[in-house]
Amino acid sequence: MQIVKVVEQKGGMFKIVMDNGDSFKAHEESLVRYRLMKGAEFDEAEYGRIMQAIQYDRAYVDALKHISYKLRSISEMREYLSEDYGPDVISETIHRLKGEGYLNDSHYAEALKNTMLNTSDKGPGSLVRELKKHQIDQDIIMRTADAFDSEIDNERMNRIKARELKKHRGAYRQFRMKLHEKLYQKGYNKDHMDMITFDDDEFDETSHFEKDFEKYYNKHMKMDGSYAARQKLVQALMRRGYNYDMIQEKLGGIDDEFI
Repeated sequence: MQIVKVVEQKGGMFKIVMDNGDSFKAHEESLVRYRLMKGAEFDEAEYGRIMQAIQYDRAYVDALKHISYKLRSISEMREYLSEDYGPDVISETIHRLKGEGYLNDSHYAEALKNTMLNTSDKGPGSLVRELKKHQIDQDIIMRTADAFDSEIDNERMNRIKARELKKHRGAYRQFRMKLHEKLYQKGYNKDHMDMITFDDDEFDETSHFEKDFEKYYNKHMKMDGSYAARQKLVQALMRRGYNYDMIQEKLGGIDDEFI
């Protein structure tokens, strides 16, 4: 078998055409290593070995390109390579990448922890969920999650609270409940919640109460002043987190207007 044509393509790739009509692609490194030049001849056994070696080379180079964009977990790399390569090539490529330090699930977990800690509001629980998705070893997961937990402090938790409070529209009591729910979803636990300082004086809910009161008053009592309608109004506002005494005081003021 003889090479009749070598055509350079994009990305350091070359297309090699054989005299029997077969063709394949190889990286420049493989071109040099196996002397894939026009006129080169191979017997079938040698040609088969070269084809297999080129597969390994291509998989390795493709893997390096994939890693160059961002750090990858072992399972993520295995899934990526499975689109173009068989199990043997994938196993050998991953083994090589691990040996050369390009793939390391401990480093991946540490990098993800630092990213979540420094660029997001997510907590250790979110880190654990994400690492499990990547099939990281349980010992690595727990060790990294414990390290994350040790770096969470009052400043972080109160900073998250302050940011969420700026967006809140409604009762302060409702805010506290919603914040706890949101933080649990983000992967925090009760110990983290206890780091947060709440102060009733830090948020004026009066304007929000007035708007909500008007909304539910118009819905339940504007056309119906019955006791049942009044109770529906009270219940709707209490579900919004407003204090019962505040609601009754407002209703009392309205009653006084009609006396």
